[in-house]
This record gives sequence, structure tokens and C-alpha cells, in this order.
Amino acid sequence: MDLLAFLGGVLSEVFLFSRGEWDRHGKSIVKGFSVLSVSSICLLTTVLGFPLGTSIKNTISLTIAVLSGLFGSMIVYRLFFHPLKSFPGPKGARVTAFWMLWQNVPDLRFYVKLRSLHNDYGDFVRIRPREISICHPDAVVDIYGPINKMRKAEFYEQLHPHQNLQLSRDPAFHHQKRRHWDRAFSKKALLEYQPKLRRHYTTLMDILTNRVASKESIDATELFMDLAFDIVSDLTFGKSFDKLSTGIPNPIIDEFLREKKGVGFILQMMWLLHLSKALPAVDSRLQEWVRWYDRELAERKEMVVHSADFYTYLSQADNFERDGAYEAQLAIIAGADTVAVVLSNMCYLICRYPHYQAELYAELVTLPLNGVIIDDQHLSGLPVLSGVINEALRLYPPTPSGLQRLTPPEGATIAGRYIAGEMVVSVPTYALQRDKRAFVKPNDFIPERWYSQPELVLRKDAFIPFSYGPYNCAGRPLAMMEIRMILAMLIRRFEISFAPGKEAECQKFIGDQADCFALHIHSLPLVLKERRGRP
Repeated sequence: MDLLAFLGGVLSEVFLFSRGEWDRHGKSIVKGFSVLSVSSICLLTTVLGFPLGTSIKNTISLTIAVLSGLFGSMIVYRLFFHPLKSFPGPKGARVTAFWMLWQNVPDLRFYVKLRSLHNDYGDFVRIRPREISICHPDAVVDIYGPINKMRKAEFYEQLHPHQNLQLSRDPAFHHQKRRHWDRAFSKKALLEYQPKLRRHYTTLMDILTNRVASKESIDATELFMDLAFDIVSDLTFGKSFDKLSTGIPNPIIDEFLREKKGVGFILQMMWLLHLSKALPAVDSRLQEWVRWYDRELAERKEMVVHSADFYTYLSQADNFERDGAYEAQLAIIAGADTVAVVLSNMCYLICRYPHYQAELYAELVTLPLNGVIIDDQHLSGLPVLSGVINEALRLYPPTPSGLQRLTPPEGATIAGRYIAGEMVVSVPTYALQRDKRAFVKPNDFIPERWYSQPELVLRKDAFIPFSYGPYNCAGRPLAMMEIRMILAMLIRRFEISFAPGKEAECQKFIGDQADCFALHIHSLPLVLKERRGRP
């Protein structure tokens, strides 16, 4: 019996589990296996007359035999017969996705280790049994470009059976949604949003001015997070969380930020995510999140608003009533988190290299003010400002790991090498943007490479902080406008430096950024000093 069970495990791997995608079916697999185990015990007890203890013992023995056949066959296949067997990489990565999870313990910084792996193994590295990381500029167009047959990989089924613009694998759904998202971030829309942005920026400047007067340090990470979520909630729901002015956190966002790192670990193995969602406590909490977004959207629907916002555009989609909560969740999380991370990283860099503050101030000092704010129409073409922002995005992209795509059934040639069909491929953003073939002195912060020293950029197509192609970040225009305006506003009025005696915290901030799909960052303690003789 045990031999037959072992062969059954082998055959199930050969003819079933080695084909197709199984991550989102984890709940069904566990449920089916449990039913078979219980059925085995009942069969042995009632039909064959074995004592209950003997039936349980025999079922456990059969289970071990089946799993031995299944996983033994899986290991042999992945090592010696898999379509990716010729690609180099750590042996553990060839065998199991648990290797990836282990590499992320304890700090979720595999994106840094991945750069070293590419240095050791070359442009192509097998990082999961079915995934190849490709660190080569040519791979950007081959994988993410508009003229290919690549599809999003199973990672993007996190909301299954629901979906939003980002977490959807359906090209038709994405195309239909993207039209409305693009309108929400058009030049016309950005102009409509600016009065709301100015209100929140003024609140931020008042807070900073009071801190300077009291000689208190600030936590840049917390302030930028509060500001970004206040802005995006105002633009999504027609009302702001107002965390900056009240100090009262929104419970849903506060929970998201607290649990962000834990979710980052689960996202390393998607079947764990789908299994966790099957737990009643987890499912109940996720449903409460959805209900909260639904309630906020229902309130926004009843509002009389005097200027356009995200809802104005996104609600025009045909299926917004069904997917609105998930679209709003995307707008809130992606629209705030990324901006706050980029701003915090830029502040760290200009404190570490303070002479760029003087260059930025010289570029900004003669520009007209609207209260305490410089309107974006005066900022978008400034070379030093753009250079500092681009260089921060190059060194610390907000999504440092590769975005997964699936090769078409016939396979694809990527960066000159053929990869079989239905394989997962990705370009590691952090590693590529620090590749010496693309950037001279790739580890150095040199904003001049983007304006006065273009010879330091060897492959501009390797710069992809907001991804590339039809699935690139829809909110990039607003994010860049916010980043320009906030940085310009700060530099025009203040000199910024690391808080004295907080060197360890500042080093932890830059050296311990966790990849939770987007970055999770720690506190950044800074001190601000008002410029003398400022206009």
C-alpha cells in the first residue's frame, strides 16, 4: 500500500502539480487532502474493520508515502528536468520557494542580496524554481515593453477573485480601468488638485515652523507619511484623514503600516497568502477593510464637491460599483506610501550631501511664491531639482525588487537568451539601477549625471523607478509633482540636517529598508533651521 501511495505522489507531481499555476488553490488542496485523510480513516475502520488507532496509523503512513513521492519527484524534476535547469543560481532556489523566504529573514532585504547574486552568477539567476531574475538593460523592453506577449504573473492575484488596476492579470480589465486612471492623472486633473495640495502643504509648513521655533527635531518619515495619507484621502474620499493637524491616526491606515512588514514576508510565497486568507480571523479582518472602503466611497458619492478628485474620474468606470473598494485601496496605499518613502530618502541624501541644498536653494530662490509654496509650473524643468529627485529614485527605488511577468506559451527571447513558456521573469530594479554597465560610479549619489554630466548615464533605459510599458505606475505624474513641490518648499525655507546624537537612527533608516513590495522605512530624525534673509 505504501508503495502504491508513493507512486501516486510521483504521478500527481508528474501529471498535475508540475503543470500550471497552483498558488491560489492552496486552500482547495489542503481541504481536499484533509478529506482524503478522513475518508481513509473511515474506510479502514468501517469497511476493512481495522481498529481506529490502527486506521489512523495506517493513514499517517500512507500520507507520508504520498508526500514523499510528491516532494521527491518535485525535487528531482526541478533539479534535473525543469525547463530552467540550465540557468545558474543557488541550489536551494532551484528546489523550493522557501529558499527565497529564508533569504529575506530577518529584514526583507533580499533585493540587496540579489545584486550580489547577479555579480556571482551573471545576468540570469534562477531565484525560485520557476523564476529567473534578469539584470540587463535589454531585458526592460523585452519583459515590460508594449510589444510583447508577456502577462502578469500569479503574484498579481492577491485579491482573487477580486481585482483592481494593479492587481489584475486581465489585459482587457486593465485597459478599461487604465483609461480612467490616466484621466485622473492628466495635466488638467493635476491643476484641479492643486488647491487641496496647497492646503495640506501649508499645514505641513506651519508644523515645521513651530518645531523650528521650539528647537524640536522632527521625524521626517512620520511627517511625510501623515502628509501623503492626508492628501490622498482628500483626493479619494473628498475628505482628509487630517492626521497632520489632529495627530489622530486613521485606524485602517495605522493597522496597514503596523502589519506591512508581516505582509511583506507572506508575499514571498503567494500560496501562504491565499492560505492565510482562508483563516476566519484573517478573512474577517480583510472584509472589514473592504467594508470601510465601501462606506467611505458611499459617503463620497453623496457629497457635493466643488472640484474634481480621484473619485470624479475613477467612478466613471462601468464596474466601479463592484470593484470600487479595491480601486480606492490602491489609490490610498500606492498614492501615499510611495511618495512618503521617496521624500524621506531624498531628505536623507541631501543631509548626507548638504552642498546640494545650497545648489537647490540657488535654483529656487528667485521663483515666485504662492504663500509658502512654489507652484509646480515653475519646477518641472529645473535641472538640479530634477537631478536630485532622479538620483534618489535611482539609488533607492520605491519598489526595489523585480515586477514579475509570465513568458508566453511559446517562450520568449530576453536579453539575447531564450526562456521557455509559462516561466516567471523579472528585472531587479535596485540591482539594475546600480549596474556599472548602465551608470558610471553606480553606487555614488551624483545628481549631475542627470543634467551637467550626462556621460555618467550609459543606459538611460535602465532607469525604471516607476516601471515601464503599459503596466507602469499610473500615478507617476501626481507623485512627481508632489515630490517636486514639497522638496522645493522645504529647501526654499529651511536648512536640513541630521538630528545631533541620532546617527544610529539615521543609519538604520537607510540601511534597514524592508521590501514589502513597496519599501518599509524607519524613523528619520532631522533638525530644521530657517534660512537667514529668506524672502
